[in-house]
Amino acid sequence: MRLTGAALVTAAGLLAGLGVAERMRARAELLAELCRMLDMMEYELGRFRTPMPELFEKLAGLAEGRTGRFCAAVAEGLTHIGQRDMAQIWQDALEELPRPAGDLMRPLGPVLGRYGAEEQLRAVEGCCQAMERARDEARCQLRERGRVAVGVAAAGAAAVAVLLL
Repeated sequence: MRLTGAALVTAAGLLAGLGVAERMRARAELLAELCRMLDMMEYELGRFRTPMPELFEKLAGLAEGRTGRFCAAVAEGLTHIGQRDMAQIWQDALEELPRPAGDLMRPLGPVLGRYGAEEQLRAVEGCCQAMERARDEARCQLRERGRVAVGVAAAGAAAVAVLLL
């Protein structure tokens, strides 16, 4: 009975560590997806001057997960552009993204659709650079801390299991 309890405590600690590492991986993946979306946005705006409704419908079809839901929310909001401005639509759509990523995207809302193409492109480029830095930092943290989190959680649980025996 004690051995079973010790094994369960160790397994629970290992799973907790794996959960931490998974959250770190998901954060890095989301930031990478947002970087790809911003790159596509930059390309479409710079090369084709794609109108915002068309751009976000296209991005919603290409992006996945939370990024896709974010783009779909912007595209949906743009169908009511006469009733709400782009900044408000953007702000509402940011609820699809977790806080750190949403905070990086927030400055684009007041710029998109309001200023000239060059100003919009500069804003997208700046946001893209900030997102790339955040993505690189998240990947670095995952490499450095992901295995440590699993190891520490499993070791702590194993220590508790030894105490139970």
